[in-house]
Amino acid sequence: MENNVRPAGYCVHTSREREEMLARMGLDSIDSLFADVPEEIRLSRLLDLPPRLSEWELLRDVRGFVERNATTHTHQCFLGGGAYEHYIPAVIDAMVSRGEYLTAYTPYQPEMSQGLLQALYEFQILVGRLLGLPSVNCSVYDGATALAEACWMMCSKTGRRTILVPEALWIDYRAVLHTYLEARSVSVVSVRHDADSGRLDEQALRSEIASADVAGVVLQTPNALGIVEDVQSIAEICKEARLLLCVAVSPMLCGLIESPGAHGADIVTCEGQPLGLPLSAGGPYIGIIATTKQMEPFIPGRLVGQVHDLNGKLAYALIKEGREQHVARDKATSHICSNQALNALRVVIYLAVLGERNFMELAQVNAANAAYLRSKLQALPGVQCLRSGFGFNEFAIKLPIAAQKFCLRMQAHGIYAGLPIDQALAGVDCALLIAVTETKTREDLDRYAHCAALCLESEEK
Repeated sequence: MENNVRPAGYCVHTSREREEMLARMGLDSIDSLFADVPEEIRLSRLLDLPPRLSEWELLRDVRGFVERNATTHTHQCFLGGGAYEHYIPAVIDAMVSRGEYLTAYTPYQPEMSQGLLQALYEFQILVGRLLGLPSVNCSVYDGATALAEACWMMCSKTGRRTILVPEALWIDYRAVLHTYLEARSVSVVSVRHDADSGRLDEQALRSEIASADVAGVVLQTPNALGIVEDVQSIAEICKEARLLLCVAVSPMLCGLIESPGAHGADIVTCEGQPLGLPLSAGGPYIGIIATTKQMEPFIPGRLVGQVHDLNGKLAYALIKEGREQHVARDKATSHICSNQALNALRVVIYLAVLGERNFMELAQVNAANAAYLRSKLQALPGVQCLRSGFGFNEFAIKLPIAAQKFCLRMQAHGIYAGLPIDQALAGVDCALLIAVTETKTREDLDRYAHCAALCLESEEK
């Protein structure tokens, strides 16, 4: 090889091997492989590509491209709406990186892989305590699909085909609901929120209940406006009307106030990403469904239970697998096949590492940080709270300029300022949803407020 010729890099076959393969096929050249392709549509020149690179040169170039990205490592992140930047204890990555965990997948055989089944059983126990209901499935794809599956559970239980959902439901959850339910002839009806508090309008809910054959009601807390809903009050309305209630909750909120299950929800769903999962540009995440014993026959996915083997020894087994690969299609509770077993392991390790007291303290830090930043921003000229209801670690503000313009200006200061709220929901185009977690120090929050003041001043000038 001449000195000025770079190595082939990723070409895995030698010239001799290529000649042997061609001879085996009875061909004399690579061009003869394409003899059936008309000449007029063949490319008769070399591809317009840069020179081939060695492995170290390629890695250097890729690193250069990566360094041009703006990420949560280069910017302060105040984005929320379902995915949050929380601190992940180092022990989680250390444990799930072990070979026996890294390829984790719920086994098809109901009694195999006792270690993994025990971990999933403990996942069900810990998450059940967190959400306040006894029956927890071994996870589905994400929070949005968990909510969609829960709505179908309510339809299956009641035989009715109308679901009432709050107007202030996260937009991606609403899209998944329509995708799942419309093809099953389920009507998804929106119920407006109170224009002052931002909570679900209870009078509007009662009106919708009276005018439709409703299977159940969905409540999200905190909702798309960052407002914590009154779960107990809505549960009482549903109980009076003999309707089922499904609450999609932020799991962190359960460290601050009583769980939805304790307030009377029949089903509680959540996105488990805040419980030890990285942002990962949107996934993979983990959807969790918890429900009552009465609703357990309708739960999708799998349940792990404690059993005894033939020798009387305690063991673990899949006690429910109501999916298409195990039962007839028309008897399956869901089409859900894969579960998020590796992410379920992350959740159970996260909850075990923190413990109940630390988890509650963490939730309090989230709420305190959000309250501090909200008060700092409200002190700026032209900035107001969008709604008056109680929030957790997210809050919505009304800006004196368009939210999108504000976010672009803040990004120039190295800050992802938040998520603009849809005008149809907020009533204005200058509403912003800001999420604050324990990863932000007082200095970070003061800097956000300082940069926000600069961005708003520039508009006045």
